[in-house]
Amino acid sequence: MCFLRFLMQARSTLGRYLQAEKATGSETNLRKLHIVLGNESCDLDSAVSALTLAFIYAQRQQEHDFLPVLNIPRIDYPLKTEVRHMLNKCEIDAQLLLFRDDLPEQLRSDISVILVDHHVSSTSLAPLVSEILDHRPLDKQHPVLQLLPTHCVRHIEPEVGSCATLVAERYLAEEQPRSSCVSRLLHATIVLDTINFSPAARRFCARDLAMVELLEQQQQQGTETTVDEDEDVQLQRLQLFEELVAARADISQLSLAEVLRKDAKQLRTQRNNLPLAGLPMLVRDFIELPDAELAIRQFAGDSQLLIILGMFVAPGTGQVQRDVALIPLSPPCPLLERVRRALLDCQTPALQLQPHAADSSFMGGCFMRQLNVQATRKHILPVVQRVLTEWEAAEEATQHCDCDDVYFFKEKPKLGLS
Repeated sequence: MCFLRFLMQARSTLGRYLQAEKATGSETNLRKLHIVLGNESCDLDSAVSALTLAFIYAQRQQEHDFLPVLNIPRIDYPLKTEVRHMLNKCEIDAQLLLFRDDLPEQLRSDISVILVDHHVSSTSLAPLVSEILDHRPLDKQHPVLQLLPTHCVRHIEPEVGSCATLVAERYLAEEQPRSSCVSRLLHATIVLDTINFSPAARRFCARDLAMVELLEQQQQQGTETTVDEDEDVQLQRLQLFEELVAARADISQLSLAEVLRKDAKQLRTQRNNLPLAGLPMLVRDFIELPDAELAIRQFAGDSQLLIILGMFVAPGTGQVQRDVALIPLSPPCPLLERVRRALLDCQTPALQLQPHAADSSFMGGCFMRQLNVQATRKHILPVVQRVLTEWEAAEEATQHCDCDDVYFFKEKPKLGLS
């Protein structure tokens, strides 16, 4: 089955399940359903990994149904500019895709969920997770991990630069299925995620490079043209990388609030919600734009604190710059200082944060350059999540403190002071 036909059938398969559930109101004898779910940032790595892994599994386990789902509402798809660009090149229209809001609010207990490019889901989905495929460091302290079933198979390999590399390894491990579209998508994703194998960024390992080379061989099969050794395949990769970087940075049709939503995640605990936005530009440049404060307040809502991670990739050289902003939404914000201190103290890896050369009083925030450009959001998220969890635990302990007890001393207590 070709990749496009698989995507078309996935929509009809979901419709069939929803109709059957509505008709019976209970579990039916339909084929086993597996939902392959990317992470909520829905960047190119997450989207392509979900789409292609579902296709691979569906062709190799034809007695089951596999549905790829992009973990965003359908209305947010236009914000994912590099995803739309790459899928359009493969003639994949939005109507062929399934989004989070296409699913029912409550999944049946016999449905299996496969997480790709993340390993922490919502508390309602966690008991349904049967497999995890991720390249982010394992957040062992996250409470949701305790809800995963014992039979859940975890493939968490943070040494690779892209989750698409893990999918490509499974794709190329067997002769079938084969799809020029799948090869093209996986190849482009790895090139973008590894910053085109930049030595300075160091976001790749030998496995990433091996998969790109094998996928390039796959794309050449069946064509009369071959890569000119004199021209060098490096030039073709560079052109592809710059094309994708330009597509990701294209915010010409987006409002500033949409730019913040473009690559955002929500860090959640039982009582708190902390938004974290990734920008295709430096934060210091973003806050200079007109109406930046209004956009930030619209995006962050009633949260105490907003964290923004900026990244700028220089055209031509591929040189990366990063910065971090901590912006309080309702000062004073003690949580800001806790997060700042944790990021400064982080050693896994050290972020090498320094104040920006030109100080800013914008919204009372803290703005720092990140000299270690190899550290990404996947390294920062667990640090912030731990701070948020500890902050919530401290708040609960304070609330449970019985402050009504009054102690009387018969005499002035001796404090041991001379």
